[in-house]
Amino acid sequence: MRMLICMLTALAPLCACQSGQKKPAALDSTAAAVAPVKVSVAHSFYKQFKGTLAGQPVTMQLVKYAPGDYEAWYLYDKAGEPIGLSLSRETADSLIFAEFAGPNNENIFSGTFDGSQFRGIWTGNEKSFEFGLQEDMDSAITFGTYVFGDSAKLRPGDASSPMAQFSAGMIWPSGGADADIIAFLRKAMQPDMKPGEMPSQVLKSSALGYLSGYQDNLKTIDSSGIESGSGATWNWESHESQSVVWNKYPLLVIANFSYDYSGGAHGNYGTTFDAYDLAAKKKLTVKDVFKPGYKPAVGAALEKAFRKQFRVPAGEPLDKGFLFEPHIVPNENFYPTGKGVVFSFIPYEIAAYAVGQISLFVPWSDIRSVVQPAYLPKT
Repeated sequence: MRMLICMLTALAPLCACQSGQKKPAALDSTAAAVAPVKVSVAHSFYKQFKGTLAGQPVTMQLVKYAPGDYEAWYLYDKAGEPIGLSLSRETADSLIFAEFAGPNNENIFSGTFDGSQFRGIWTGNEKSFEFGLQEDMDSAITFGTYVFGDSAKLRPGDASSPMAQFSAGMIWPSGGADADIIAFLRKAMQPDMKPGEMPSQVLKSSALGYLSGYQDNLKTIDSSGIESGSGATWNWESHESQSVVWNKYPLLVIANFSYDYSGGAHGNYGTTFDAYDLAAKKKLTVKDVFKPGYKPAVGAALEKAFRKQFRVPAGEPLDKGFLFEPHIVPNENFYPTGKGVVFSFIPYEIAAYAVGQISLFVPWSDIRSVVQPAYLPKT
């Protein structure tokens, strides 16, 4: 999972990256030691794990693109709120993930991992609990994993030339449902893919387009700036990756992370989410999940969730040092879960870059009156 640094500003209390956002993973020195496991772990994979943490049922989604390159989410089944994880360390037989679930809240998963089981200690808030997870793909879509990276100099043949780097990871539906559903998913996830084209070809084509476009800049820019030493802003980078957030028939949620630096003070990044109703063979929109006129009720619930997550007292205006506007308006970057809904706002959308991506979970119980019955829990 790509690790991004939240800038230090006057908004420092808000600088913690939220669920679904990338951030450097700080290691907890109290993380429990792990015993060696003599098992070879696959180079890349997607797997779903189920088990318990502190005696509570949990589910984890794990994508490994390459050694040291993981995308992970987990949730307490009872709560249904996905929490993003960032890899802190990997050894031959262990993994350590940092959890980001709110400001100043970095919890650690540390345990042995053999590809089919993940067992160890969760630590956080001066507490520690055992967890045990085992691979369980029941009622889940299976995926293959694909990754590709390449680079190119702005001025080929010049050893001192600035360089652009491209990397991308893709998950590709491979089973776990009938052929019609898999065909629907493939088309929905990669609508521009040509018949017979493979995911690896799509990634290579994206890399070629990006790097060719980067080199084309040399035709129009003033190269004297590069020669005088200001070429650092021409060291460009593009990274994209996908992960699984929720995978329980009939609902599937995919996260699409992207980072791009093309000059300037910092790069831009964000995660967008796609939710699929597999039974209906439909990519969900807010109009599918919510009744007309839903925005006031959902907006109020989002503001409640924001105040709780960022510890903003009731009555304190949200646009005084927190957000750009006094109220939060639901956007299109959302996904439902079995217990509620998440709306996510990329940097600059409703707050300063330093705040990071803001993801807010609202339980169905708070907005039941404006939710389409098909997406409410069956009681």
